[in-house]
Amino acid sequence: MLPVTEVRKDLVLIGGGHTHALALRMLAMQPMADVRITLISPASHTPYSGMLPGLIAGHYSFEQTHIDLVRLSEWAQIRFICAEVTGLDPIAKTVSVPGRPDIGYDVLSLDIGSQPELDSVEGARQFATPVKPVAGLWQRWNRFLADSDETPARIAVVGGGAGGVELVLGMACRQRDSSQRFDLYCGGDDILPGYNPRARLAAYRALEQFNVGIHCGQRVSAVEAGALHFEPSGSASFDQLFWCTGAAAAPWVAASGLAVDDRGFLKVNDRLQVLDDNRVFAAGDIATQVNHPRPKAGVYAVRQAPVLAHNLRAALHST
Repeated sequence: MLPVTEVRKDLVLIGGGHTHALALRMLAMQPMADVRITLISPASHTPYSGMLPGLIAGHYSFEQTHIDLVRLSEWAQIRFICAEVTGLDPIAKTVSVPGRPDIGYDVLSLDIGSQPELDSVEGARQFATPVKPVAGLWQRWNRFLADSDETPARIAVVGGGAGGVELVLGMACRQRDSSQRFDLYCGGDDILPGYNPRARLAAYRALEQFNVGIHCGQRVSAVEAGALHFEPSGSASFDQLFWCTGAAAAPWVAASGLAVDDRGFLKVNDRLQVLDDNRVFAAGDIATQVNHPRPKAGVYAVRQAPVLAHNLRAALHST
């Protein structure tokens, strides 16, 4: 019989994002005998966001673009809970999950990503499919593909950033031999704000190649069934609407009382610790590094993994 190791400390990881998946692998390579690790995620598979356009376009399979968190947890010999976190109490050091007792922690890390900002536009949450969570987007896209041969449709994508451009190109590529119509709506004067002119020109050429309608200066003010309304006037019809605008944080993060920025993302130092609680870490889109702000992009989450793994181990040793 194997010896039973006493659990003296609990490390809880909320979210199966890029940083946590890689950091968990690093921690498992050198396990801490007295530490119990728990991973909580609302889905058993986590997508790699950089491959999402290829998944939508049909270049990759679901298995090729997702990390199986159940298999990863079994390999790492940690506890996996498939559930959505609804609350965090940093004073009691507990995490709330529906249908089960609160989960206590000694050290906590959040890597839950972001979500498109829907509530600032009337009707968007009711009638649009957000790009995140990816599971919901993938289900809606597959339902559309199953019905697309029967009825030609007009597909609208709102958001002129890199995410919106990549999403509509993936969709148009997948349906390039069909009669579907794709339109990209951007509130700004140009697509890809902040990118250099050569990148923007390449994007325009790709959009034109796949016959995507480009509508800049069309800021959506309201959405109703089958119609977008713009500021200060004008409207456009759609059959399917996908939403890929600015990032927002889950509301329970700010409700925890931890330090957040003006958009609700956790403010962290260079060690990825939340500014007012050194027992709580955050990485990926949910975190804002106050000394070195970064765009909400997966590449930075990947780079944070070794830093997070090292500092989680150090924090556990010091508690």
